[in-house]
Amino acid sequence: MISFEDRIERAASDPTVVVEAPGFLAAFNDAGVLLPGDVYAAVGIAKLLGEEDEVAILAAALAVRGMRIGHVAVSLTTLQDSVFVEDGDSSKIDDLPWPSPKEWFLAIEQSVLVGDAESHRPLILDNGLLYLQRYYRYEKTTATLLLSRLEDPLSSLPTALEAQLDDLLSSDKQNQRSQQNRAARIALSGKLSVLVGGPGTGKTYTIAKMLQALARLSDRIFLRVALCAPTGKAAARLGEELAQVAGDEKDPVASGRLASVNVSTLHRLLGSDASGVRFRYDQLNLLPYDLVIVDEVSMVSLSMTARLLSALRPDTALVLAGEPFQLESIEVGTVLADLVGPCVRDRDLPVSKSAMAGRVITLDRVHRFRENSAIAAFAAAIRDGDVDTAIAVLSAGEEGLEWIFDRTIGAFDDLLDRVLAHRTQVVELACQVGNEEAALDSLAELAVLSAHRKGPNSVEEWRLNIEGQLLQRFPDLNRKGDWYPGRPVMITRNDRNLRLFNGDIGVAVQTSNGLRVAFRRDEVMVFPRSYLEEYEDVHALTVHKSQGSQFGEVVVSLPGTSSRLLTRELLYTAVTRASESVVVVGEQDVIRKAIEHKLERASGLEARLWE
Repeated sequence: MISFEDRIERAASDPTVVVEAPGFLAAFNDAGVLLPGDVYAAVGIAKLLGEEDEVAILAAALAVRGMRIGHVAVSLTTLQDSVFVEDGDSSKIDDLPWPSPKEWFLAIEQSVLVGDAESHRPLILDNGLLYLQRYYRYEKTTATLLLSRLEDPLSSLPTALEAQLDDLLSSDKQNQRSQQNRAARIALSGKLSVLVGGPGTGKTYTIAKMLQALARLSDRIFLRVALCAPTGKAAARLGEELAQVAGDEKDPVASGRLASVNVSTLHRLLGSDASGVRFRYDQLNLLPYDLVIVDEVSMVSLSMTARLLSALRPDTALVLAGEPFQLESIEVGTVLADLVGPCVRDRDLPVSKSAMAGRVITLDRVHRFRENSAIAAFAAAIRDGDVDTAIAVLSAGEEGLEWIFDRTIGAFDDLLDRVLAHRTQVVELACQVGNEEAALDSLAELAVLSAHRKGPNSVEEWRLNIEGQLLQRFPDLNRKGDWYPGRPVMITRNDRNLRLFNGDIGVAVQTSNGLRVAFRRDEVMVFPRSYLEEYEDVHALTVHKSQGSQFGEVVVSLPGTSSRLLTRELLYTAVTRASESVVVVGEQDVIRKAIEHKLERASGLEARLWE
């Protein structure tokens, strides 16, 4: 352990060093495992409750750390193997003064910091997992309310509704829509269903057609339906799909009913205030809907799931949809992965007898790219953690999938030329008055995705390279500040007045009224630059920012060395943003480690639902 004097010296240049950290906390802080917030929280509650045992205080700090990086709880038996240094060298983790499992449990069982659900102590130990009190309550609430929705068996659908589903989603098993037909039937037959599938498998389409079938039944009152998603961008996409179906519906009554469906973010559905902490709807003021559908559930945190379930009437039907193999919520929890459990994760194993098994519907026929394409094969190998197959597919050089494993070779120079040619085309189109739609179409043809915001092969490196080249090619661009025709931007905060949402991508274009910024919703929208409040350049973007988007060609730019951010889920998400072709830029060892590095968050929800 570093001496006290050395720690004082380090603290002068390193704000993560807590000089006054006691005992074990000091060693874990010096190693970069615990950050100041983890240390101060543990020391604070220990002083408040009179806890002096160093092992118990260390456990509290690691529980706080776990919550900070997305864990619902920490597993004491596997804690040492799962800990890493977030921004540094993890090689010395094993040299830290780790208590043995026996020491962990003995200290925690005797600690005044640990209690049961009724004690209001800050920590709870349950089934080998150590929880912060708040997240234990969220998990128990979520599990209890979900299981209560499985108590009643699936009901039979009215014959008229079955006929409408068969008309809109073929029941012919040879037809690619038959999976979606079955999914819609189950979703409308019970109080809980989980619709999962990869990108382009038609989850949103299935939801829209299911609502269209309900809307066509003119002999009954249309259900009060709420459609929501965790982000404004995802909610807008849901609304667009539903609006398209309503526009195609020849029955004016059904069209009107579909148009009346409330589409919003999850926060807005629950009536969040400006702080995002207080909500109008809760267990004392229930939502007034007969059917609630939530899309992109992989991005929904445990706390929001608990709040939603608490605000639903017992007779409200709930449909949860999402992609269980892509990146999880940036907040705490792995709700969708826990919901689908072994039903999707271990597809070759016998399915549990849990009632959850009959409520999980998987769509596996991809419509975004060809089912037998190289992209599909590569994505499937990543999803399954099959490193050798993934590398073999990547090495085969089949159409639609290219691998550049060395940035010093000519192939990388050719890629740069291709990216710059694409951006040049966007600028040329954006300079022409009246070409807003063409510029947006061109922009969506190619995207550069990176794991990191800064550093080698990062978003920032690509941005500087592309902008520098564009300024050389177009020295006469009419730039005002940083604005120029062809500048691509992404909205970073929802603006309900403009109908622009976090993640929306637009481009600066020349118009008869001067330089404006164009976006596409269900139509092209053009705004003065001054209307935009929070945005950033997107010559390249992080994989996290790309969630929910689709591009013709995707360049996946990986760091030169393995990184904690580089996981199987991140690589899968990046590859599946493409509809036509993918270029992977990265060394074989980095790709292998990414596929092997599956994101594991400690949670007890799956066990509560499936066991």
